[in-house]
Amino acid sequence: MLLFLLLLILKHFLPFLIKRQTLKSAFKQYMGIFEVGVWAIFIIITIQQLSNSNHLYAWGLFLLLMATVFWFFWLLIKDFIAGAIFKTNNDFKEKDIIQVDNFEGKIIEMGSRIIQIESDAGKVIYIPYSKLSQKTIIKVHPGEMLLSHSFSIRTKNTGNTLQQKDKIRFEILSLPWASIKRPPKVEIIHEDSDSYIFDIKLYSLEKQYFFKLEQEIRKQFETP
Repeated sequence: MLLFLLLLILKHFLPFLIKRQTLKSAFKQYMGIFEVGVWAIFIIITIQQLSNSNHLYAWGLFLLLMATVFWFFWLLIKDFIAGAIFKTNNDFKEKDIIQVDNFEGKIIEMGSRIIQIESDAGKVIYIPYSKLSQKTIIKVHPGEMLLSHSFSIRTKNTGNTLQQKDKIRFEILSLPWASIKRPPKVEIIHEDSDSYIFDIKLYSLEKQYFFKLEQEIRKQFETP
């Protein structure tokens, strides 16, 4: 109980005493490993003390320690193993465009534990290989990769938010430059008695179409 309280105090109060941000980040990063090590040493000492008096309890603690060591070791190596298996699949390599869940982007690095994927908007997602192995991965042809563009627009308050959203969405899909493969996202971010402000995200195959799409939507719906 005393050891638990000491670790709890160390974990929550020591960061306030560390001034340098790099040291504080390192402390938070490795505190979990330190806690596991402390508990492992505590269990080993307890096993040694009980080995002569209570064999059953000592064996129980020993099995608990082995299970903890195995679990910790598995956490360390599972991404390396999944990564090695993933890399043996010649279907994927750096600069390939893939889709994982709702995220689509280009593989920029295949590390030993983590794969990095960058979207057309410059966002980078880091996926551990052990997580990636549980997901459906779609390889996208470069010519089929959809680019996205976001902007905000103020429209007249028509008294029906959903109807106005549907009108904007329908208008975007009716334009020849918009992608129908992935429908636009229209979300209201502000409403007052006179107007709405919508956040719009639309998709197209070419960046050069975004200006035309935005101009057409503004011409149809924007209000001063």
